[in-house]
Amino acid sequence: MAYEISKKVVIDTEEFNDYAVGLSLPLKNGDGGFFEQNFTSFNQAKSNLKNLLLTKKGERIAQPEFGSGLQSLLFEPIDSEFEIKITDTITESVEKWLPYITIEDIFIDISDSNKDRNKVGVEIKFRVGEAISLQTVTFTLGT
Repeated sequence: MAYEISKKVVIDTEEFNDYAVGLSLPLKNGDGGFFEQNFTSFNQAKSNLKNLLLTKKGERIAQPEFGSGLQSLLFEPIDSEFEIKITDTITESVEKWLPYITIEDIFIDISDSNKDRNKVGVEIKFRVGEAISLQTVTFTLGT
């Protein structure tokens, strides 16, 4: 099965199992080199999504618009619009920076235990390209 991502064809077949598509996040030591690598487009898409959403705008050198701005929302009042702001921020960032990812669902956990620790749990269900397989990425935003 092949996916065209920004004019580059990525193939997830046995023939290409030995070819890394990118780095896994968070960065950690890997078996075949300095960093652990991803060998499927699904795993790389998950790493790319997490990297985008956890990066603050202005944090990346030479790409000041890269990132989501989710961290700044943690200082907003938690009202009826809070979940909508988070959902919109995630959706807009992914549409701009990772157009090959289709978000199916976003779950936001603002339970009392998270509120007390200034944290928000986020779970995103997504697809890569026209793939049938639904993927999930989960992370916690915190100050």
